[in-house]
Amino acid sequence: MMRSIERLLSAATLTAALLTAMLVAGVTPAAAQAAADKITIRFTWKLKGEYAPLFVALDKGYYKAEGLDVTLAEGSGALTVIKMVGIGQEQFAYGPAVNAVQAVSQDLPVKIVSLYQASTPMGVISFPEVPLKSPKDLEGKSLAITTGETFSDMVRPFLKLNGVDIEKVTRVQMDNSARATQFMARRVDTMAVFLTNDLPKMEHVTKTKFNVIDVAAFGLKVPGAALIANSAWAEQNPELVRKVLRATAKGYADAMADPAAAAQTFQKYLTLKEDPGVLERQVRVTMASTNAPAGKPIGWTDEATWAACLDLLSETGNLKVRKALDAYYTNAYLQ
Repeated sequence: MMRSIERLLSAATLTAALLTAMLVAGVTPAAAQAAADKITIRFTWKLKGEYAPLFVALDKGYYKAEGLDVTLAEGSGALTVIKMVGIGQEQFAYGPAVNAVQAVSQDLPVKIVSLYQASTPMGVISFPEVPLKSPKDLEGKSLAITTGETFSDMVRPFLKLNGVDIEKVTRVQMDNSARATQFMARRVDTMAVFLTNDLPKMEHVTKTKFNVIDVAAFGLKVPGAALIANSAWAEQNPELVRKVLRATAKGYADAMADPAAAAQTFQKYLTLKEDPGVLERQVRVTMASTNAPAGKPIGWTDEATWAACLDLLSETGNLKVRKALDAYYTNAYLQ
């Protein structure tokens, strides 16, 4: 009995000593527990300017303040990354909402928990000598696209929406670096780009003002950048999801208030440094496209946005099964 009491006293003494050490170091027991919450946010592509707000949140300690140990990681295509989230290999994907919508309709257990672009800023460009004022001008031309990017998946509905004969458009699929190289060498007539990332860089490198079609202006308005979670994991860990969204929203708010500073912060995390002017322009254009509805949290969306998206995908044959709206997204974790 005496030995048992001594062991209990010894354990209590050790526990008290550990608690005292934590308090002296400014670490509360709750914070120590929360610090064990490791989260990975997997981007659907390589690092680019539109990801800057998340790195602002990381750099300023907003994730850490929520008790999160967050890793921001590159990806290799929306379909691959969203599938990884659906099968539980990752907790969050950050990428095109439209791909998540299609995944949900194919019974992949993912859900959009925050939408940062109500419309994907996509476009098609050509050099000044290649006429390009409307989608019809794509007939008889070659179009460079990249497998895994949003427009590659949506090019058929875009052409169909605008009455373009698909068979008269030569679609050339290649990886991202080859696409840009082939376009600049004039081996393809037109090229699909993200207006927030590709266009600023291309114009800087070539010192050229390109002809640009904004695809949203021609009917292809689909939800863009979003945080996508594994549905079951989110339901089981609602507070963790809220913490991620709160911290990310703070990063977005800071980047919207000072895009130049956000670009400088992001630059620190790039292994291959970007031209400062290009990076700042990328961040500014991204912030201008950010979904920040008045009186609502950053990332909140209404039913009309999703209904319009489902209508478009259904009408163009890109959505085989249409489910109830709440199967695709939720505002429940936003605060």
